[in-house]
Parts: sequence; C-alpha cells; structure tokens
Amino acid sequence: MIANKETIDKKCCFYVSDFHLEMTIVPYINRKIAENKNIVIITQNNLEDTIKILISRMNIKNKQKILELNWNNNNLNSITENDNIIIINGTKEFINDKNEEIKHKFSNKNIELVNCYNFDEIKDEMVEIRAHYSGVLNNLQKNY
Repeated sequence: MIANKETIDKKCCFYVSDFHLEMTIVPYINRKIAENKNIVIITQNNLEDTIKILISRMNIKNKQKILELNWNNNNLNSITENDNIIIINGTKEFINDKNEEIKHKFSNKNIELVNCYNFDEIKDEMVEIRAHYSGVLNNLQKNY
C-alpha cells in the first residue's frame, strides 16, 4: 500500500533590509490570513519593532492578526498541527538548518514554506537558490 505523503511547497523571497522583507511579506501574509491560513514565522532576527512601525503606516485589513504573529521566534517547537504556512528568515545557514528540521518533523503534512534570504549574503547564488523553489515572493506580484 502506498502511504499518503503530504507535500512541502517551497517559495523564496529576497530582501535588502528588515523593512524591505516586511514590506514584501506583509501583503502575502494579509492575503493568507484572509484565506484562513495559519502562519508561523521563524526568524533569526527580532522583527517586532520594525513590524510595528510598518503596520502602523499601512492600510490593510488584518493589522492586529499580523501583529499577533510572533516576530521574534526562532524555535520550530512553536509550529502546531494547524499551521500551514511557515516563513523563515535568517542567514542561509539558519534557513538550511530550519528546512532540514521541517523536512524531518513535518514530512507528512501539507506546508507552504517561504524562505527569506538577505540579498547581500546570497547575491552571487541567487540563480542557484531560486532554482529550488516553486515561486518567488516580491512586492510587485499580485499572485504568489
């Protein structure tokens, strides 16, 4: 009998600063919240202060729900069975480590994984990195 193995759909994002990252992913998060998706953010850097500033200046519907996400979380133990979208931000090594953990812990679950890379760190590897993903988030696209 063939086991029903779920999938991990991987997307990526490239950014040049914390504000740029947040401006890129907040519209995506806002849409996913409207679709009743559960989102968890795994970040190497504390983004709490910058997200508060950005959200205060935006005109979007789900401001409070976006602020309620843990923007200072680097622990995969915070992921629950109800979470279907995982956003990871950090160095290439941090992202790779978290992806390996996710692959082993959540291999039987449908997950949309968004890995967010700092452009300055990976600029010479962008084409190679991009080849491993089904899509790229950017703030110019309407559909991800």
